[in-house]
This record gives sequence, structure tokens and C-alpha cells, in this order.
Amino acid sequence: MNILWSILLGLLNAVVVGVLVRRTITVGTGALRNTIVSLVIGMSLWPITLQAFEMFGISQDGDIPWIEMSFPAVMVFLLVFAWLVVIQMVVLLAIEIVLPSGSFSHFARSVSRVPVWYRRVSRLSQIQRILLKFGLSRYMRPRIPTLRVSTREIAKTTAEAFAAAGVTFVKLGQFIATRADIVPAEFVEEFSKLQSDVPPVPFEDICAELEDAWGRSVTEVFAEFDTVPLAAASVAQVHRAVTLDGTEVVVKVQRPKLRKQVRADSDIIMTLAERLENTAGWARTIGVTSIARGFVETLSEELDYRGEVRHTIALREATAHHEDSVVRIPQVYPELSTERVIVLERVRGVPLAKAGPLLEELSDIARADIARDLFLMVARQVLIKGIFHSDLHAGNIMIDASGRAGLIDFGSVGRIDRRDRRDIAMLLLAFEHQNSEAAMNAVLDIFGTPVGVDLRSMQRDIGQIMLQFEGGMPGGSSALFTELLAFVIDQGFEMPSAVANAFRAISTLEGSLTKLDPSSDLLVMVREHADELLAESRDLHESAENLSLYVRSTLPVLASLPVEVSRVVKHLQDGTLDIGTSGLNIDLIKTLVRSTVDQFIQVIIATALILGGVVMMSANFGPPLAPELRVFTYFGAWMLLIGFILSAVVIAPALRERRFR
Repeated sequence: MNILWSILLGLLNAVVVGVLVRRTITVGTGALRNTIVSLVIGMSLWPITLQAFEMFGISQDGDIPWIEMSFPAVMVFLLVFAWLVVIQMVVLLAIEIVLPSGSFSHFARSVSRVPVWYRRVSRLSQIQRILLKFGLSRYMRPRIPTLRVSTREIAKTTAEAFAAAGVTFVKLGQFIATRADIVPAEFVEEFSKLQSDVPPVPFEDICAELEDAWGRSVTEVFAEFDTVPLAAASVAQVHRAVTLDGTEVVVKVQRPKLRKQVRADSDIIMTLAERLENTAGWARTIGVTSIARGFVETLSEELDYRGEVRHTIALREATAHHEDSVVRIPQVYPELSTERVIVLERVRGVPLAKAGPLLEELSDIARADIARDLFLMVARQVLIKGIFHSDLHAGNIMIDASGRAGLIDFGSVGRIDRRDRRDIAMLLLAFEHQNSEAAMNAVLDIFGTPVGVDLRSMQRDIGQIMLQFEGGMPGGSSALFTELLAFVIDQGFEMPSAVANAFRAISTLEGSLTKLDPSSDLLVMVREHADELLAESRDLHESAENLSLYVRSTLPVLASLPVEVSRVVKHLQDGTLDIGTSGLNIDLIKTLVRSTVDQFIQVIIATALILGGVVMMSANFGPPLAPELRVFTYFGAWMLLIGFILSAVVIAPALRERRFR
């Protein structure tokens, strides 16, 4: 009989009291541990109750009390039951402190990730061996040389280590080379030399990737498909193909299993970047963690070729009105392009970086035409359309023997809004006309005004930069942009990423133009084509639409202005004008004070109940409730119980806040 009572009470406690305890302490201790504790304590309720009956003289030898003795038995049972509830609360709180909820599930998930961790640790060990091999470990210690002295050595050694570390680190180096706005020139120069010449993936593996992307065999999609790639890089390789209608195209396909390696290497890069910033002053100066985070995000986007398809279509549409240009953007086939495959019209020729012999065969006029049209295409993209190819280095420009050119690789595309486009155009024109005031106004509109800046001193500094480039200077306009970027950073401006991409695109374009036509100069081209570009950027129809939109958005404000002015004047007249505090939330302060006072009162009451209960239990006087139990002792036990419950209610929210920080 006693066993049956124990089981029934245990189940009752698990179902009813378990839910009650969880709601009372508001910690969310986990259903599994709550059920186990409730069952254990619930099944011990009846044996403990029988022991209490014997101790207080209500029954003997574990017998159930008779009907005439039921009132004392019920009172003692309720007291024992309530104390077990409190004990259950304390046990759950203690478990929560030592082992927070979710620990077991987290451990189970961790066990399943052991193989991933093993591969990551192995890869990290391999990278660390590369760092040691190239001597980079000495730059990761706090006592490394200063940035000014060791920048060139660090940049060169790091570039060599990146080349040895594989795909992701080669892409990281190439990314760093594009961040001339925040990375020292030595890093840009050394990392620009990084190339990713790797052996191609066997066609069998590529074929499986293509068929998986298209859902059909390669022979069903193309009339011809060259199994030997035209080019192979660290991320993808390019194959020539012919469509069923006879159009020659190229198929760019991502290397199999590349993403898994990139994800693992990206985690390692972030870990190494954080370690560098914690231990090396030069890394903190450069902002290694910020650069690494930007790279990881950029690489993740670059590996999704659907974005590159959208970029190619947008850039092609932006230049569709200039069919007479000798520079063209290939057509993309979105119906055959997927997340890992792009099909493009083939652009014949050789990359500008390797086109030395071919350029020598072209006339000076043909080379000047290519340079001019390339400048106009990029200028229209940056200054008029607001979407531009942001990585126009010599490897992404194809030149053929007929004197025509084409752009490739649209994974890196920048976007810039109308106001910034106008300011960049104004800045270029100001430098061409040696107008430091106009240049300063453009700089302030692009970057904002830092606190405490001396505008007259800033204008003088810009004027000094202009004088350096008056009449030409070795290094051309790319040197000008290097000086301008250094000035912007020294003045404490924050460089918007969109503007940084535009500056980088223009600066990179300068190097490609020089390869095409050594006599070309970016600022001279700006001057020669300024009227044409400004006329295109000020299209009358578009300007009229913008003016109409501005008027429609401004009219409601103008219409309500008299009412607002009248309201302010009225408050001034009756002295009720109130200028509110900024950043001060009175309601939040009231809530915080009220919450603090409530908790303080609860603590005082809980302490008083606990002390009062101890005093009443120790007094042991009053009429007997049972042969060995006095009324004051009984109610003292209840007071002590309520004090403990109130204490648990106060402590539980603190545990919840600790867990969710």
C-alpha cells in the first residue's frame, strides 16, 4: 500500500508540482531535469510523511492514521508536501547554477562536431607550420618591431605565406590589395603580385558538377564542349563551349568541394586576425579583424555566382546605349547559369597583363581609342549609372588583334548613390582646375565634417596636394588618389565603403590605361570629356522627374509649416515652451527604480519571514497540534517555508539574466 501511495504521489508531483515549480522560479530549467527531480522528490513524499507522523506521535510503525486523527495528519502532510516543493526549487536552482539548461544538448552537438573540429585543427596546424616556415611568428609577439620600420618586410613575408597556404589565403591577399583606403601601400603592392595558378580539376569532376547544376548531360546543353580549360584559377576554371544554335561561349564552373574548405579557412582567418590584434600593435593599427570580416563576407558573396550574373546584366544594360564603343561587356545566359556555374558570351583576345606583343602590333591611334572608350565606360558607370566594375586590373581586360577590348570577371561590382556620384565628379574636376575650395566642399559632402576640424587648414592641405600634381607627376592619377586617401585618413574621416570602392576602381583603372596608352592621363581625360559626361548625367527628363519627386515630398512639410510656427509662437507667448531632454528616457528610469525598490522590499520581507520562522520554531510553545508538535512550531515552519520561496523568486531572475548575457 505504501509503495502504491509513493508511486501515485510521485506521478502527481511530476505532473502538477513540476510545472508549478518551473513557473514559480521562472528560470526555464529544462523539462527533462525538472521531470527527473519531480519524480524523485514526489516518490519520497509518502515515506517522509510517514516518518513525520511517527516523529510527531500521530501514528506508529508506518501505519496510516485513522479517521479520528486525520486533521493533524493532513496538516503535517501539507507541511511536508510544501517543504518538498521548496527543496525541489532549491535543487533545480542549484543544478541551473552548476549546469545551465542546454548543457547536455550542447554536449551532444559538440560530440557530433568532433570530426569537423579535427579537420579544422589539422588545417590550423598546417597553416601555423606555414607561418613558422616563413618566419611570421616573430611578428605575432608583443615585442615586434614598429609598424613604420617593418611594414615592407611584414607585407612581403605575409604574401609569400598566403601563396603557400592555398585558395582562401590567396583570395585574402588579393582582397587586401584592393583596400588601399585602409591598408598601407606596402601591403597593397606586395599582395597585388599574388596569383592563383593552380592545376585544373579533372573534367570528370567538372562534368559531374555541370550535370548536377543543369539536370542533364553536357551534350544535351552544348553542341561542343572543350574538356581542356582555357584558364584555371583557385576558385574556378573556364571552358570553351558552343551552344546548340552555334554561339561560342565560355563556361565558368566553381571547383568541387571548394566551399567546405573556404568555410573552414574563413573561421581560421578570423581566429588568427583576433589573435593578431590582441598581440601585435601593427595589426591593431591596420585593423586586421575588420579587414578579415569584410573579406569573409565578400568571399561568401563571390562564391554565389547568381550575384555575378545580376552584376553582368546590370553593367551590360548600363552601357547598351553606346554600341560604337570598342570596349564591350559580354552577354550572359541566365537560363544556363546557377549558383556555381556561369555561361557567358566568349570575349576573344588575351588579358591586358599578357598583351605586350599584341599591343606593340596595334597602332597608337587604336591603343588610344581603347584607352578612351575604357575610360568613358568606367566613368559612365561610376558617375552616371552608379554601378561599376570595381576590379578593372589588367587581368580582367581582354585585348584582341582587331583593336577591340572586352571586360570579364564581374564578381566584384560597386554601387554608389546619386549624391556621391556628383561629389566624386566635382572632386575630379576641382583637381583638374586646381580649385581647392571646390575640392574641399566635395570632400566634406562625401565624408562629413569631423569634430573640431579647421576648414581653412584643410583647404590649404588640399591645395598643397593639388600643387604636387600640377602639370603632371610621376605616378599619375593613381599617385594622386594615394595622396588623397592618406589625407582623408589623417584628417579622421570615415571612409564609406561605396566611395572606397569607387576610388579603388578609378585608381585601378589608371594602371590599366597606362598599359594601353603610356601617354594617357586620367585627369586629362576628365578635362577632355567633362562636358560630355556632365551632359549625360544631367538628362533633362530625369532631372524633371527628380524635381517633381522632390516637390511632391516637400509640399506636405511646407503646408504644415504655418501651423507648426503658430504652435511654437503660442507656447512662447504663454511661457509653456518645453525643450525636451535628448537621450534621457524618464519612463525607463522610473521602471528601473521601481524594479529595484520592489526587489529590495522582497529581500527585506523574505529575511523577516526566515528570521521569524526560526524564532517561532525554536520557541516551541502554544497548544499542541499533535502529541509532539506545538502550533507555534508548526506555523514557524510555514513562515520559514514562505521566506525561502520568496528568496527563490528574487534569485531566479538574476540567474536568467546571467544565462542570456
